[in-house]
Amino acid sequence: MKKIFSFAAMLFAAMTINAQSPIAATCAEAAAAMPAQSGSETEDVYAVTGYVTNTNGAISPSRTDPTIDQQTFYIDDVKGSQKTVQGYWCNLPGHEALNVGDKITVTGKIINYNNTPEIKNGDVVILERATVVIDTIDASVCEALEEGSSLNAGDYSADVFRVYGRLKGQDQVNNNGQHTFEMACGENIFKPYNCSGAEGLELGKGDSVVVIGKLYNYSGTIEISNGKVELIEKSGQEEIIIEANVAEATAAAMALANGASSEDRYAITGYVDSIAIVYSDQYNNISFFMTDDMAQPTYTFEAYRVKCTADQAAQLGLGAKVKVTAAIKHYYKAATETLPEINLAETAEGGELDIIEPVQGIENIVLTEKAQKVVVDGVVYIIRDNKLFNALGTQVK
Repeated sequence: MKKIFSFAAMLFAAMTINAQSPIAATCAEAAAAMPAQSGSETEDVYAVTGYVTNTNGAISPSRTDPTIDQQTFYIDDVKGSQKTVQGYWCNLPGHEALNVGDKITVTGKIINYNNTPEIKNGDVVILERATVVIDTIDASVCEALEEGSSLNAGDYSADVFRVYGRLKGQDQVNNNGQHTFEMACGENIFKPYNCSGAEGLELGKGDSVVVIGKLYNYSGTIEISNGKVELIEKSGQEEIIIEANVAEATAAAMALANGASSEDRYAITGYVDSIAIVYSDQYNNISFFMTDDMAQPTYTFEAYRVKCTADQAAQLGLGAKVKVTAAIKHYYKAATETLPEINLAETAEGGELDIIEPVQGIENIVLTEKAQKVVVDGVVYIIRDNKLFNALGTQVK
């Protein structure tokens, strides 16, 4: 009995050593602890304390536990607008949103997200609540664009806006039922992004809506991100779906301005020539490149985050003939010192998939060393300066 007790005591001591407490840190210390490699995270867990300096005020239920609300925000060691550490969809202690000026502690591992220290899905403890008065302002699309353009890139407005207008093109609905679309003031575009609506809400081109949330300057594009959308009146316009092969869809998308989407949906028929992002059983989507001729794949048209079941994903071998119905987009991201340029035609997220001719099994294809793109196990990678990147420009190794 004594030996058993001693063994149990030793086991408990070992477990206590392994279950180390989080390392308390300021925002500056958390930034210094961030790994140098983009995409890497610390081995240790940190409890970072600071003041909320930037947030859109929107909360959303956790995708793994809907009883928990989450929010995205930035914190710094002093009150103000400095964005030192990002809390990305972190778990709130209750169901009220954080406000700018709140003092909090967020606990989790520190990730290098494009050289920004980030804690993803961390746990929040509220230490002090700031007294904040937030106005709600009615605005047209033109007024929202004017106000949003006065913000610095990456900043949210202090006030909440109700923006009234009509859909310029088609609504894109992701697997979580969130709506993304464009509204226009002349040639200028206002973009509600991942906004929630009533269950079963269907929006179409020309529909009159109101979008509610804080304005956000996303690298020059004025958005309401993760806000709410309400239908005011249906337009009655009939949807136009344009039948196209991959070459036609590519030409149409590349004719759009960088970042712009088509007003109408396209039904693009072609073959799967490689998988860009493997099937996600969490989000039920997949991304793949399409071509008109498997003997001459181009890797310039991507069906991006297409709605997909596990059974459908199993049929998407190389050479499978498919039809994807979605708006098309000209996706462009300039090269940096470490990442290559991305200039692609793609479908908008949430496209509908129809498998015309399934193919079983995936073969490995390896291009020559001089090639800029290679396909391994059906996944496209880009080689630049002896470094390997995925199709989204993230360095793999």
